[in-house]
Amino acid sequence: MADKDMLVKAMAFTKTGYRDIYPAIEPAQPKLSQAGKVIVITGATRGLGRGFAIAFAHAKPAAIALLGRSSDALAETERQVREISSATKILSIVVDVLDEPGVEAAFEAIVAQCGVPHVLVNNAGIALLGTIAEATIDDFWKVQEVNVKGTLIVSKAFLKSTESAPEEQRTILNMTSVSTQHTPVTLDSYTISKTAVIKFTEFLAAEYPSVTCISLDPGMVPTDMGRRFKLIEPFLFDTMELASGAAVWLSAGDKKFLSGRYVSVNWDVEELEARRHEIVEKNLLTSALKRGDKPVGELIIHP
Repeated sequence: MADKDMLVKAMAFTKTGYRDIYPAIEPAQPKLSQAGKVIVITGATRGLGRGFAIAFAHAKPAAIALLGRSSDALAETERQVREISSATKILSIVVDVLDEPGVEAAFEAIVAQCGVPHVLVNNAGIALLGTIAEATIDDFWKVQEVNVKGTLIVSKAFLKSTESAPEEQRTILNMTSVSTQHTPVTLDSYTISKTAVIKFTEFLAAEYPSVTCISLDPGMVPTDMGRRFKLIEPFLFDTMELASGAAVWLSAGDKKFLSGRYVSVNWDVEELEARRHEIVEKNLLTSALKRGDKPVGELIIHP
């Protein structure tokens, strides 16, 4: 029988690991308040997207914009959010992340009706099983389109919408996956797309230093999408509240030390805070190639 904590152990960065929400990331606490902020969440129709919306509602932002492809599903997310924070303005917009004009129009509506956005949660994504040999070109590329191009389209629209208020704190959370740190055969196209998202996030952080851009690994949550894949089913023990609470924590206060980096929701955020200088000075949690700890000594380069 597989060890349900195998991946958490393999990916450990802090001495303490979590699979459920804990006090430091409880979104309703005052120090994680999102008061006055406008939050934008893609893929907000179900699963993690709905979970993020609910967690941010507990942090009482000024507004939450919910983006997704189903009006009925968005309405249900909106209903749940309103039950938590009736004072928060909710704007639901039906749009596909691959519809560039539609996404641009969505952000124009957000600015007009809610104000300039502060936080973007790039959650929309898809996964299809299949090895390189098994997958059709169209299926393989569809995953890249949604997960990479969709993230690019929404990020560019978000950044454009913030140009009028560049001095305010901004956060972009791009969903990635623990699969990027392994080679889970049959999750080929998904893993490749999420690896691209990690590098994309590093470029965002480098090119927009005033924006905190983080690759967030939301853990192994038993969402509808996750349950479809027998390969990962034995490990689906992270809660929605863990992932969404971590997202709120990352959007509160100064988290610049994590910009351009990979962060797992399983890691203890207080330990991350305590190691902030080490993380920056040693450039940890990036996609840099691992070459071992030993220096090569005197390097001989032949012309």
